Amino acid sequence: MVSNIDLDFYSLVREAVHKRWDPIGFCSYSEEMGEYDGYLPNLCKLLKEGGSEEQVFNFLWVAETDSMGLSGDKQATREFSKWLIDLTHQKRFS
Repeated sequence: MVSNIDLDFYSLVREAVHKRWDPIGFCSYSEEMGEYDGYLPNLCKLLKEGGSEEQVFNFLWVAETDSMGLSGDKQATREFSKWLIDLTHQKRFS
């Protein structure tokens, strides 16, 4: 069974990925979330285990460039990685 903290954490990361990272630009066309859900379990695990900014960046960069086949925006992905780690630390999910 998944705890409320886990669901809250997952929801927080899901919204952040959809609205702030969004390398495809899906958010500008739809408020519906789900486009990036396949990446969330591993990303949430990495964040909960205290992954570094570099580890989070590498995870997102591989998703963006290898999995999605995009050219990527290193600066934007790096900034989002830092922002996401800061956000999850502020919320103090464990």
